[in-house]
Amino acid sequence: MAARIRPATQADLDICLHMSGACATEHVWQIAQRQQEDQITITLCEVRLPRSMAVEYPRTPAEIAGVWQTSDAMLVAEQGGVLGGYFDLRAEPGQGLALVRDIVVAEPYRRRGIGAALVRAADRWAREHGLHTLIVEAQSQNGPAISFYRKLGFAFCGFNERYYTNQVALFFARRVK
Repeated sequence: MAARIRPATQADLDICLHMSGACATEHVWQIAQRQQEDQITITLCEVRLPRSMAVEYPRTPAEIAGVWQTSDAMLVAEQGGVLGGYFDLRAEPGQGLALVRDIVVAEPYRRRGIGAALVRAADRWAREHGLHTLIVEAQSQNGPAISFYRKLGFAFCGFNERYYTNQVALFFARRVK
């Protein structure tokens, strides 16, 4: 059964705030930066860990609720009457961008197409609002999210060492489909 993507209601918000975005990974991404007088070289390299590592979601429920206050759209994925995931978007019309600030799929619904359905919905929303590029973010430790984004055609476009507390944020972009 395909997930139904719809705008979030007030009743959905509490459920979403309690949906865990944590994951386990066997791969992380490391950034190496080398500077010369007229050149900066950034290398992003996937590293296999000796054992699986738990990765907590980078935002607390209070921080997520705060982000929602400035969101332009929040959509949820519902399957069989149960919420399986959500995302929130912020439009940057001057740059033609739609920023996906949080995308979470509940553990029992992962690897079942809900994340891809949410990204397709983000594409539709962005296209309807005249935006041409979709940007997503992930912690450098979140190997599953990075693999997911790359599988969907997103390309690495930057990083910020101070975006999350004590973690590096990687940014990926693709043209709206």
